[in-house]
Amino acid sequence: MPAAAHMSEEFETVAETEVDSRGRVSLGRAGARPGRRYRVASTPDGVLLLTPVVSIPEREMQVWTDPLLAERIRTGIGQAQRGETLDLGDFSQYLDGEEDED
Repeated sequence: MPAAAHMSEEFETVAETEVDSRGRVSLGRAGARPGRRYRVASTPDGVLLLTPVVSIPEREMQVWTDPLLAERIRTGIGQAQRGETLDLGDFSQYLDGEEDED
C-alpha cells in the first residue's frame, strides 16, 4: 500500500485552493512559508502529498554519506571555536580568478 494511501486518515484539511492558468497553487493559507522546498508525491487518483525537504548541493553529499569525514569536520569546527587554529598566511596568490560562488 502506498504511503499516501494509509496516511490519508491522518491528514487534516486546512485550506482549499485552485490551480491557476500556469498550474500553480497558493499554499500560504496551509502554512507554507516562502522559499521552503517540498517533495511532491502523487497517487494515480491525483492525491498530492507535499513533504518539506532541505536540498543540499551534490558536492556536499559526501559529508552526509561518509561518517569519518563528517566527524573530521565536526572536530575542526570544535577546534576553531576553541581558538585552536594556526594562521598559515595569505593564500590569495593561488586564486585563479574563477571563484566558486555556490
